[in-house]
Amino acid sequence: MEIAPAPARRTLSGRALMLLVLAVIGPVTLLALLPTTLGLERYVVATGAMDGGIDRGSVVLERVVPVSDLEVGDVITYRPPRSADVDELVTRRIVRIDGALLQTQGDALADPDPWLVPVAEAALPRVVLAIPYAGYPFLGSAPREAWWAMVAPGALLGFLALRGVVRRRPRRAAVRPGGPILGWGPR
Repeated sequence: MEIAPAPARRTLSGRALMLLVLAVIGPVTLLALLPTTLGLERYVVATGAMDGGIDRGSVVLERVVPVSDLEVGDVITYRPPRSADVDELVTRRIVRIDGALLQTQGDALADPDPWLVPVAEAALPRVVLAIPYAGYPFLGSAPREAWWAMVAPGALLGFLALRGVVRRRPRRAAVRPGGPILGWGPR
């Protein structure tokens, strides 16, 4: 009876592994570095007030523009007045401009914000682009589906890289009877 050898398993070549790493790390690097080089600011939308237009967990890329360039319908990120009892930055749509005051409202909210935004600053960041779900790692309480979508590709990449390293490790040669052990003895 003759036993056929098992076919050799295909492993990822160095080039394929590098392409896989670039496919995972490349977009993250672009998201971190490209906005800075283009003069954009990045914010993560932490609440659902803008759902429908810009969902919770989105990363918004914004360019600081003069207040005189803002129009009704623009989405801006700002710190509400002290009287609003809101300590963090908010991202809202401008619904009314009244001289030196802005009225804002979240897309998912039925009523405008209960405060008016005094335009004391010469410029405010206006949303240029929103990237959905990219900010979930920074929120801390991401939905389970979002975590799986982020963790699974990284775990797969780590598994494939580790598997490639383990397979490339040289195997110990079997010691023949009467042969040298660890390089000692007659040849």
